[in-house]
Amino acid sequence: MGLVVAVWLLVLPSLVLGRIDREWVVSKYNVVRTSLIDNETTPLQVGNGNFAFGVDNTGMQSFLPFNTLSSWAWHNDSLPTNGELTDYTGVPMLTHGRNVSYDIPDPDLPEVSQWLIGNPNRINLGRIGLRYKGSTLAASEITEPRQELDVWNGVITSTFKVAGEQVKVVTQGDFESDAVAFQIESDLVLSGELLVELDFPYPPIHSTTYKYEVFVGVYDFPENHTTAIVPPVHKDTAHIYHKLQETNYFVNLRWPSSSPLTLSQPKNATGLATHRYTLSPHRRTSEVSFTALFSPDKQTPASPSTIHRRNIHGWNEYWNNGGFVDLTSSSNPAAGELQRRIILSQYHVRVNSAATGQSPQESGLMNNGWYGKFHMEMVVWHNAHWATWGRQEFFDDIFPGVYETLLPSSLERATKMGWEGARWPKMTEVTTGTSSPGGINGLLLWQQPHPMYLAMLAYQASPTNETLHRWDRVITATADYMASYAWKNESSGYYDLGPPSYGVTENTPPEETTNLAYEIAYWRYALDVAITWKAKLDHHIPTKWKTVAENLAPPPQAGGLYAVYEGLNESWWSDRSLTDDPRSLIMLQGILPDTAVVDPVVAKKTADKVWEVWADEDIRGWGRPVLAINSARIGERERAVYHLTAYEFWRFDDAGFAIRGGDGGTPPPFMPGNAGFLYAVAYMAAGWAGSEGRAPGFPQDGSWDVKHEGLLKAL
Repeated sequence: MGLVVAVWLLVLPSLVLGRIDREWVVSKYNVVRTSLIDNETTPLQVGNGNFAFGVDNTGMQSFLPFNTLSSWAWHNDSLPTNGELTDYTGVPMLTHGRNVSYDIPDPDLPEVSQWLIGNPNRINLGRIGLRYKGSTLAASEITEPRQELDVWNGVITSTFKVAGEQVKVVTQGDFESDAVAFQIESDLVLSGELLVELDFPYPPIHSTTYKYEVFVGVYDFPENHTTAIVPPVHKDTAHIYHKLQETNYFVNLRWPSSSPLTLSQPKNATGLATHRYTLSPHRRTSEVSFTALFSPDKQTPASPSTIHRRNIHGWNEYWNNGGFVDLTSSSNPAAGELQRRIILSQYHVRVNSAATGQSPQESGLMNNGWYGKFHMEMVVWHNAHWATWGRQEFFDDIFPGVYETLLPSSLERATKMGWEGARWPKMTEVTTGTSSPGGINGLLLWQQPHPMYLAMLAYQASPTNETLHRWDRVITATADYMASYAWKNESSGYYDLGPPSYGVTENTPPEETTNLAYEIAYWRYALDVAITWKAKLDHHIPTKWKTVAENLAPPPQAGGLYAVYEGLNESWWSDRSLTDDPRSLIMLQGILPDTAVVDPVVAKKTADKVWEVWADEDIRGWGRPVLAINSARIGERERAVYHLTAYEFWRFDDAGFAIRGGDGGTPPPFMPGNAGFLYAVAYMAAGWAGSEGRAPGFPQDGSWDVKHEGLLKAL
């Protein structure tokens, strides 16, 4: 208990070696592309965390229909024809002598189960590209492409030639609305050969085929939805209304009144042209600029010049505030690439992950992995970095709001399953709060204690009664469930977790998996936090919380090392099905702060064993960040940096997006990779509760000069 209480101490932001020239460092890592990209290349994006617009080489969505995604834009497929949604009640599994219905696909209701997995799903709000001589501009018509993302200012500048004529497109997002602004310059605009084209896809039926959508939506069901220009069209504004069954919204357009545009659609358009519109200059000019604002409401957007000013101001403010790490004086040959990843990751999380009221999905706002839904077990990896990088406002925009939104459905879920408190879902969205059925989804455990970890990050940033009260309801419901879920084993006298259960690595037999080491330790940590939280509020502490916390089964060991779950003997280290991903044991002294039940000596020996058996080619996803954190915690600084700089194995693409790797089958980006990487960097640069010295996660061999400012210590 004392170790948990210790982390309540406020850790002040670190400031090392004075002020860093942030603009100079950031601008060194602008992204430049000089070759045409294809559909396997991550697009560059502009956006604000709730909205993002991905671009091809034209700075628009001309020859590649990349996505325009928003936090509010969701859609439901047509209802299944074989079964009613209300027929689904989960799948019963024997749980300590009683049948409990878990969120698992029902083999007797395959269509209903798949509908619940895939709905609601994010929609692509529309494509904005270029049209040349009456047809959508093709990649084969483009030569001499050059595109640069100005990271400091959040501006994408694209130049290329079409028929030998130069074209320049400047693309910017807006931090204050779901808008994107363009400025297009070319003599082809003057001649009338180059126009702006807008087109609207229709969401496909989300079977397992569409588990990962690089291009969200299809263009071959024009009769299933409607679009129309909403009169009147003013001198400087126009509006397109898009209706897809229950999802309706506007594309609000605005241009300078001194350079008016005409929004039009071919008369009697049919087939693929049904939802295709053009923007063209009202009078002869070589330059076009306009704003496109996507919204459920008809609005007047900000002008392109206004968005230009406030976009640059917003990005400059983002870079000048919060934490920063400067490795540019380091002589280590790996420092340059590490710095590039630090800078570009900060850009990408601002565009893809700075949402309001919800956690980002795995692929951010670039494409639809998992139908656009987020994973509750990943919210720490997605968002903890906001706190340690001194950007608490983005953390507070999500927490505890996402839990408060999901609380009613989570309370209902626990009650139906025969437990108290709130059982948090695994894969979900905030519209319905439904826990999407899945073989793993219904049995995963480690998302349940997350509120306590996140609450501690919030309290570290602001140790006030306001923070305590703000999180109290969520913590209470969480602890009530955790104490209720733990089962009293009369034979051992301990409280057990599972079976059935899945742990972090999702690779153990669920009906045999009891007392997963990491989950046991995390359960104890979270209950201790809840008890301390109540004590600080001078509230009654439920006896059940204390009883379960003090009598949880210990994390299992075999041969003097921690084992993944109870019942394994030493031979498990030769079982490839387990050792191809033993990260849960690393997490005992990785992301998890010191707890009363984790022996640091045993944890260190276990980490050393994992270092021996976990092959580089098997480490994927957020495995590297947690390995780096663990290595720093146990004093293995060289090992910590190795994990962040194993560039041959842990790849970030040319735009700085983390690639998941392994057998996940998911297209980039993998946002928990970028965000987890940032968390590990802050951990190693600023330290953690109890760490001492400068940059305690980096080797002191003279090759690393780690300057940082504005960071907070981790828990």
